[in-house]
Amino acid sequence: MTEVVSIDPYTGERVFSAPAAGAAAVADAVAAAQAAQPAWAARRDRADVLLGFADAAEAAAGRLVGLLVREVGKRRADAAGEVAWTARSARWYAGHPPADEAAGAARVVRRPIGVVAAVTPWNVPLITPAWKWLPALMAGNAVVWKPSERATAVAVAAAELLHASGVPADVLRVVPGGPETAAAVVADERVGALHFTGSEAGGRALAALAAPRFARVALEMSGVNPAVVLADADLDLAADCIVGCATALAGQKCTSTRRVLVDAAVAEPLRARLAARLAALRVGDPRDAATDVGPLIGPEARERAEAEVARAVAAGAEVAAAAPARAGEALFAPVLLTGLAEDDPLRTRELFAPVLSLDAVASPAEAWAEANAAPYGLSAAVYGRDPALLREAAGAIRSGVLAVNRRGDDVGLEAPFGGRGRSGNGQAEGGTYAYAALTDYQAVYEG
Repeated sequence: MTEVVSIDPYTGERVFSAPAAGAAAVADAVAAAQAAQPAWAARRDRADVLLGFADAAEAAAGRLVGLLVREVGKRRADAAGEVAWTARSARWYAGHPPADEAAGAARVVRRPIGVVAAVTPWNVPLITPAWKWLPALMAGNAVVWKPSERATAVAVAAAELLHASGVPADVLRVVPGGPETAAAVVADERVGALHFTGSEAGGRALAALAAPRFARVALEMSGVNPAVVLADADLDLAADCIVGCATALAGQKCTSTRRVLVDAAVAEPLRARLAARLAALRVGDPRDAATDVGPLIGPEARERAEAEVARAVAAGAEVAAAAPARAGEALFAPVLLTGLAEDDPLRTRELFAPVLSLDAVASPAEAWAEANAAPYGLSAAVYGRDPALLREAAGAIRSGVLAVNRRGDDVGLEAPFGGRGRSGNGQAEGGTYAYAALTDYQAVYEG
């Protein structure tokens, strides 16, 4: 790859292009970051710099929102929320640096690792990277950031704001490119940690490059996220949450609800509610305030989603409901499937599109087992009123995040975010939990 190009998924117009960083450019960026990191770690004003970035991001919200809409097809309301969440996160980390802890006779101190590689996706291209470089910078690290080639314009804009706010240019370097660029960054012996969000295949490949030198690795990857609806659930609440979570960002979130497991006693009334809500969705231009569901990232994503639905139907599934179709190269109307074959890949493999499946279950125990059928364990949701069953769900469902009578994509800034199974390797993002993947600890015994 010699050039990275991002394309507006709704209009097909070119948004941004830049030369891809080759091996020499990556080596230069890592060397510069390594040289600049000690002075950055010694600075006492890192919190002030992050606060300045928060102000700058809010002041540049119009530009950032426009880029998010054009580059990845995000609805304007979602893009504005992402910018606001990024500024809020910067203020939070500015106020919560790594803290010393007492451990018996020792004082445990967190030390920066040095150079951190951040490899990030296109679907949430501002806040997902920010949850890597905000705590990394606050801890005194330097960052070499390889954003998705589909979202390079947003990355360049964010880096410019960070630099203008006081982060030295060499302390945070953006290296545009594809998988080859990411591999060159992670393979560099001077990189002490990898923080990755993306596909399972991408995470596995990069983790293998970091493993020989025992570099710190934090992975956040795929999810086939279930929603369990118990017999005593508020069905209207459940339907609102499920459809909202399944169709947000056109289903292109690792936390999107994919499977609905509902008690057979309420399966039909829930299906009817889901169908009504899907039918009311407006699919279209992300710039239009009336749009509920914007485009997939490109025509190839729409073709892949259509092919998966067609394959499932050919194997015996039924399209039980769908949003009204709308013409457009990357537009895909959300779909609810019933009757998936037992071995259908949609039960165990992530499809980055608003495709829901519904299965009736005979008991909560069957629901827990079905919820754990996929090898992933990122997020899950459960809807019901019985406190004992809700507590049982929390212990029985294997997931890093469990939403109880809330949307399955709810994420709090202070809490850990990460997955189990093949969704991650246990190094969480979020809150002060993020520092575990971004710092080394030192136990200091003082006389």
